[in-house]
Amino acid sequence: MEEYEQYLNDPGDKEERRAARKVMDGLSELRLQAKVKEVALERAALYRRMFWQRFLLAVVALMLVVGAAYLFFGKKSSPAAPNVPGQPIEQQSNPSVPGRSQDIPPQNTNSKKIDRPVAQLNPDERLPNPRYPAPDATSFRGEEQTSQSLKKLLDQIWYTHYPLTGLSVKEPFLNAHTSLKNRDFNAAYVELDGLEGQFPKNDTLRYLKGYCLLEMGEGLEAQAYLTSLEGRHAAWDAQLQWYRGLAITLTGEQEKALALFQQMAARPQHPYYKQAKKAVGLLTK
Repeated sequence: MEEYEQYLNDPGDKEERRAARKVMDGLSELRLQAKVKEVALERAALYRRMFWQRFLLAVVALMLVVGAAYLFFGKKSSPAAPNVPGQPIEQQSNPSVPGRSQDIPPQNTNSKKIDRPVAQLNPDERLPNPRYPAPDATSFRGEEQTSQSLKKLLDQIWYTHYPLTGLSVKEPFLNAHTSLKNRDFNAAYVELDGLEGQFPKNDTLRYLKGYCLLEMGEGLEAQAYLTSLEGRHAAWDAQLQWYRGLAITLTGEQEKALALFQQMAARPQHPYYKQAKKAVGLLTK
């Protein structure tokens, strides 16, 4: 190549130099082509290596997924031990699990599911125990033994139910209505007490507040609200009468409560007939 360069620099025939220049250009083009081919071969080799690396990674990942699926589903669908003819089958006892009761009583398939208020039971249905215990009788102050016996009595006859029968609750009492459904009586009382200044003679407010006070154990105040509603709404009368009886019992006036329960127990068609009979039986012991 150096000889060609020297030749081109030497003075000579113009045609010869032109021919030599063409030779030089041809050689440069050949070197360029060789270089391009070399680079192409290197890139092809690189791509092949990358392909096989990705292929191996994909195979390993697939094997891991298949292995995990086998472990997961294989444990679930593991076959039970075969039953050998002539060998009795033993029941497998479940291992104890912390925090979970192992003694699960058998379900009585013959018993009827009662999910209605006890005041709506049919005559042939058994009267269940109250769903919730009675509150402490805060309006009754006496000896500790007397208070305990009163609480025991109330726990046996505390048949209360919410929503209240025949009452349709709308604004502005919906917040209190939600609190009463959740048995958050303190929140309901605060809400109703704030609304009473705006609606002092509203029957819905008075019924809600009377029931709320009853569930809070405030017998005297509950009795005042419930008594003020007597005879004003026929759909409320039966439940109001029963709740009045509970409010009177809360105050410790058992004779007065007994007279009211006897009135209900004398009417077999009364929605709280069975509850009233139970209360009469307990109060006359």
